[in-house]
Amino acid sequence: MIQSRNRQSTEESGFTLTEVMVAAAMSTAILAAGFGALTISQKTTRASGQVSNTQATARNALDMLAADIKLAGFGMQGLMGGAVGGCHVNGTPAAIVPGDNNPLGADFGPDTISLVVPMTNSITAAGALWQVAAGAAGVIGGTNNPIVAVPMPANATTAMGNAIPGGAAALPGMTVSLAGAAGSTIAGVNAGGLNLNPPIPAPTQFGNGTQVYLVQCITYQVIPPPDALGICQGNAPCLVRGAVPVALVGPGGPPNCNQAGANCTPIMDGVEDLQLAYACDGCDPRVNTGTPDGQVDDLNLSNMFDQGDFITDRNWFGTAGPYGTYMTPNTIRMVQINIVARQTRTDQGMGEANQVMLNTTTIPTISDHNHATGVFALGDNTSAAQQQAYMQFRRRILTRTVELRNQR
Repeated sequence: MIQSRNRQSTEESGFTLTEVMVAAAMSTAILAAGFGALTISQKTTRASGQVSNTQATARNALDMLAADIKLAGFGMQGLMGGAVGGCHVNGTPAAIVPGDNNPLGADFGPDTISLVVPMTNSITAAGALWQVAAGAAGVIGGTNNPIVAVPMPANATTAMGNAIPGGAAALPGMTVSLAGAAGSTIAGVNAGGLNLNPPIPAPTQFGNGTQVYLVQCITYQVIPPPDALGICQGNAPCLVRGAVPVALVGPGGPPNCNQAGANCTPIMDGVEDLQLAYACDGCDPRVNTGTPDGQVDDLNLSNMFDQGDFITDRNWFGTAGPYGTYMTPNTIRMVQINIVARQTRTDQGMGEANQVMLNTTTIPTISDHNHATGVFALGDNTSAAQQQAYMQFRRRILTRTVELRNQR
């Protein structure tokens, strides 16, 4: 009986204090390792997401800008009247208006560009509203009939007004194009269509179903921090797009979105730089005596088309040499676009600490813009502290060259 009780006592004994402490230590280590792995996984996922978002930002901004450049000048053929909105150089209408940040030397900030592009009806469910509807006559204009009015389907002018800031009341003064072949300025709007002034002269003629386009001057511009006007809605830098009112466009410079009342809309957060270079035909008096011949001018006289044939620093509102009055926007045939997008947030270290990572060791030069001399303003990225902060953001740089189809 004594042996049986001793055996039962031994078999029912629990863990010793040492065993409990070892098990607790092992459990703590396993949990700590798990939390560490989870933290690393979360930070890696977030960093990967930021890389993808930054790449998408650069690609989408480039696609949108390239699409508008391809359309630049559409609707200006046969256009009666003056410039389209603010798209002019010293009063001369232009399909494309380059805005170089510093035309006297290397850049220290983003460029701007303004373009004449069309709008059209995008409300497919409502039918083909933005078209000529001349009724039984079938046509407007003709041999002895200047076009002073454009009849359109019911609700067409309402739809046009809904497509622009300010509604139908903002339509007078805008440019309208018929089929991209002739157009004028809207003088008045009524339920039956548009009144034009000046008239489109005879013998121009258009039939029922001819597409009617609103043509506007739109500007692309990078808004830098600090965004005093709140254009980027707290997400500066950002790329904006909009039609700057004519009253805000000075006679000696391009439209500027970074001013009150400019009506420019943020389209891409995180776009840090926009650099543009231009190839032209008939812009250099040293090449074919400045006469357009269907080939891009050899600006660097290398006997081949290369990067040196793109001009980056030019006051398009002046006549400085060596090109003088020959280099005007209407000679531009190709545009090289450089987009720089950066992360909207910095990456954190992969461990449990919240240290900030450096994502690059070099500061890039994009076209003629060396970021080491200033990203948005001269000298804003020259000190060691400024450059360390600059290198905490991952960037993507994309380049594309686009032909101006409507200036061939």
